[in-house]
Amino acid sequence: MSTEPAPAPPPRLHRWGSTKVAAAHLGVHPEVLRRWARQPGKHTWLSKPIRVGKEFRWDIDALEKALTNPDDQPQERDDETG
Repeated sequence: MSTEPAPAPPPRLHRWGSTKVAAAHLGVHPEVLRRWARQPGKHTWLSKPIRVGKEFRWDIDALEKALTNPDDQPQERDDETG
């Protein structure tokens, strides 16, 4: 028997996708996702994208987590007045 502790597992890598890929993953049009990103206070459950050149990259894992935990999401209205 070895007395050495088991090595730690490698850190989990995030999956990143373009706005088009992330929107398809959410089931919305890419422009809807762009509009949600421009309204950060209104859509607090939405993870913030990173910019790579002129493109945005979305953390697909964070989007999946937000989709699987609907209780953590506040009730939102998608109209322009609210």
